[in-house]
Amino acid sequence: MIALGAWLLVVSVCDLLRATRDTITPRHRWLLVALGVTLLLLSGLWLDLPARGWATTGALGALGLVGWLVGSSRALETGSGRVNRWRTLALVSLLGTLGLLGLVGDAAALSLSLPAMLDASLLGRLGAAPALLVGAAVLAQVSTANVAVRLLLDGVGVPATTNEKVLKGGRVLGPMERVFIVLLGLAGSLTAAAVVVAAKGLLRYPELQRTQREQGPTDLSEYFLIGSFASWLAALVGLAVVWLGLGIQPGADFGW
Repeated sequence: MIALGAWLLVVSVCDLLRATRDTITPRHRWLLVALGVTLLLLSGLWLDLPARGWATTGALGALGLVGWLVGSSRALETGSGRVNRWRTLALVSLLGTLGLLGLVGDAAALSLSLPAMLDASLLGRLGAAPALLVGAAVLAQVSTANVAVRLLLDGVGVPATTNEKVLKGGRVLGPMERVFIVLLGLAGSLTAAAVVVAAKGLLRYPELQRTQREQGPTDLSEYFLIGSFASWLAALVGLAVVWLGLGIQPGADFGW
């Protein structure tokens, strides 16, 4: 759980530094890779990662980070060749590393503690490891999930750049919506999260209808539907990561 949270936090920080850009320069890309690897190294030293952990968890985290940052940036790069391969590399690196770290990360037997001054705070009551995982999952909804959604939209032939000027608030609304869903899920209120999802559809419907009347058939509906479902799926993945990391059984622990 600690290794998974640390890795996801590093990835989210790196993605946050390019959150408003679809295309970054090669120099920017490799600076992000260097920053990410450095942060992973520092986190391993801080967590006192054992030799076996460096050879397994550490190596897996570094490969997943590099694969995601390089693959996603190249896939979104204008005029880049082999876009499908870069996109596949990015998504496999992200989802594969999340899954593998969830399975083998605990084998490193890591421990994490908060400063004594935080013992009486909310973080202290939650615990260092759960706080790290929850924080990483929430931050990922702000940055990493946006990149993943853009990759998916490009992959199905409805690129985000086609209509993002029409849906001006998408890049702000999407992260807010995902964070809200994750927090409601952690509070055991998935019914309220479903209301948020339904409300978004009702609010967007008049806009889609008006665009259809004024401009004729466009790919705006597909963009909205695919983008929205991808965004909600990203939120559910983040929620599932936290649930699995904390050992929560939704049906039992929330009384469903």
